[in-house]
Amino acid sequence: MNDSIEDQIPVRRPPLFSRPKKLKSVYIYVEYLIGNAGAAMTWPVTSLYLHNYLHQSFFITGIVLMLGSIVSMIASWLAGFMFDRWRPYDSFIISLLIAILGSLMMLFFHGWPVYPAWLMVLNVGIGMFQTLINSYGVYVSTDNPKKFFSNMAIMLNIGTVIGTFFGTWIFDKLKVEGMMGLGIIFYLIMLGIAIFCFHVKIDPMAKVPKAKQADRLKYSRLLLAIGALTTITYLTYQFWETVMSPRMVNLGMTVEQYGYLWTINGIVIILFQNWITKLTRHWSFMKSVVIGTMIFACTFPPLIWANKFWQMVVITIFLVFGEMLFSPGTTAWVAKIVPEQFQGQGMAFISAAISLGRSIGPVYAGVFMDRGWIFALFMSSFAVLIILDILVFILAGKGNTISQIKRFL
Repeated sequence: MNDSIEDQIPVRRPPLFSRPKKLKSVYIYVEYLIGNAGAAMTWPVTSLYLHNYLHQSFFITGIVLMLGSIVSMIASWLAGFMFDRWRPYDSFIISLLIAILGSLMMLFFHGWPVYPAWLMVLNVGIGMFQTLINSYGVYVSTDNPKKFFSNMAIMLNIGTVIGTFFGTWIFDKLKVEGMMGLGIIFYLIMLGIAIFCFHVKIDPMAKVPKAKQADRLKYSRLLLAIGALTTITYLTYQFWETVMSPRMVNLGMTVEQYGYLWTINGIVIILFQNWITKLTRHWSFMKSVVIGTMIFACTFPPLIWANKFWQMVVITIFLVFGEMLFSPGTTAWVAKIVPEQFQGQGMAFISAAISLGRSIGPVYAGVFMDRGWIFALFMSSFAVLIILDILVFILAGKGNTISQIKRFL
């Protein structure tokens, strides 16, 4: 009996890893949350492990942390060029494989000096995928970038809380092997999501007419000023991760109370970030960044005299409200300024500015704290932030400062 014609027609089955038609925002949020959880899990424990277990000095520990931030900054630049000029999806997969490799090597080889070497490899992966995730985010947030990056700020803080909690808890129970094992699980989950959900077609250069294409991103004075402001903001933010812990202990507070400040930080952002975004939905990016940085800067002078835990709580809450304005506002503003074909390099620029601030912050604070210059440390931070904030405000107005002030008010 002959087969029917329908039976003779070969059935076309979709490939195992078929390319999705569109990248959904939820996948970017999840990747960003998990990625920041993995990064936050490693960094708080690194200084403790290097000093207490590998018996390295605080100076050597600081150098390792600084080199890690520099490596992450360079990796961010590389990832931006790869996103714009090569293949975004392949670049993302490579970044996650590098992070898995670094974590795997640190799991088995964590003595001195191989631990810092593999830590640098891990930071290459982290620096790359953080920039690439933000670059993907630019292409799915065209309708409402401020809301999108506000949600990204929430994911960042949830990831930081999860990573810090589980990283320190597992390190206490299972040491570095358990911590890096969890990190590998995080990055494998990210790799699975990337394979199935991120293989979308993104070809920035093809969307731009040939006449308007340029060879590289041109850095305007405004963009450079935003980068400088971002660097100093995160440089001063590092004070809370480095010198504030011993300072609070010296003032009679406990390490546990210091930990409560970070819990309060995360809770405030999770509860109020979307509310702040809705309240300021009609604000320009410039207004969000300038006011947010102003609030942030004004929290440093009170730190000179604050000597009670409740005072630290109040200062932390004000600082967080400033952060909720400038952090997502800065990223969204850069995405708007940078031409469409250079979004990867734009996100790399802002990521590099953040990494640069984080790398210099501990060294800068250490120089002042070793000499007991508390007043000079906090007042210099306040002064530099205010000067850069005013510079950004002026450049955003293209020199017409009076008109800019009227629109601002």
